[in-house]
Amino acid sequence: MSTDVFIAGLAALSFIALLIYVVTAVPRERNLRDDRERQSSSLARGGRSQ
Repeated sequence: MSTDVFIAGLAALSFIALLIYVVTAVPRERNLRDDRERQSSSLARGGRSQ
């Protein structure tokens, strides 16, 4: 019985962790894309910082 509760709790925690990862994945990808664009635009201006 206690093993079943442990497995169910572990599954619930894994599901919550997966939800957090999925919800934060979109902003993380957007931030990475913005950083790459900012870096390439600074290189196009001769490497001067903003």
